[in-house]
Amino acid sequence: MSPVDDTAGTAHRLALHVVLRYRVEVPGWILLNIAASRCSGQSVATEMLSSSAGLPFLEQVAPDGLTRFHAATVPGGELEVAYRAEVVRTVAEFSDEWSPHEATLVELPAAVARYLYPSRYCESDKLVRYAAQEFGMLSVGHSRVMAICNWIGRNIEYRPGSTDEHSSATDCLLSRCGVCRDFAHLGIAFCRALGIPARYGSGYALALPSQDFHAFFEVWLGERWWYYDATCLAPQAGFILTGTGHDAADNSVATMSRGVQFAGMEISVEKLSAGPLDYTTSPICFGGPAG
Repeated sequence: MSPVDDTAGTAHRLALHVVLRYRVEVPGWILLNIAASRCSGQSVATEMLSSSAGLPFLEQVAPDGLTRFHAATVPGGELEVAYRAEVVRTVAEFSDEWSPHEATLVELPAAVARYLYPSRYCESDKLVRYAAQEFGMLSVGHSRVMAICNWIGRNIEYRPGSTDEHSSATDCLLSRCGVCRDFAHLGIAFCRALGIPARYGSGYALALPSQDFHAFFEVWLGERWWYYDATCLAPQAGFILTGTGHDAADNSVATMSRGVQFAGMEISVEKLSAGPLDYTTSPICFGGPAG
């Protein structure tokens, strides 16, 4: 039994404000993935999604319940979409004396086992030998995933603008540089290559050096998902999850029809509750439960 209680721990209240701007040359449609998830360890107290054109948005929820999509038809001209929310993150208690184990294949639920497979941006099948050489002899469980994150942090340079939407985990490994999306893809690929289910997580984060959408990854250990983030750019208690999937292909912030062009964005995450978020309580990459 896990010594972690989803209902216990410290609650942090976060305010989120997102503005996306588009130029619509030809009337069409847009599908957004910008709303905070309602999941274990995270609740949405209030939220509002609006647009300068007064569009009605249709909400669709992914089968796993973690990703909420909002679709709308859009007229020609300038378009601004705004999303505001207050989100409560509960940081579950974790004992340093307990290390979540890696489940065997026969123990995995079907919904989890699918995250062992290679995917478009996480070519784990190409990294099996490399992962075995680097991490195969390490103690299994949380400590091995931490070692993967530490390895990425030491060997991959975080360099904004160094990759694009086509870059994959192997591209990141070869170039030895990337952004949060690439760090997440590489962490996922290494984990899957070792037989550890891992999935991509997207959302927002408090105290990022430059406010933007943020990517991290989740690993199935001890019969639950756990957050990991090899960039170590922000305290994980300040993460706001918007969606999960095999990789970034499942977590596009916006998908739109031809003629709808992205023109800019503004993102802010602020802490409303008292007390600081302590980076030291989550030693590099380890966070609370997800999903």
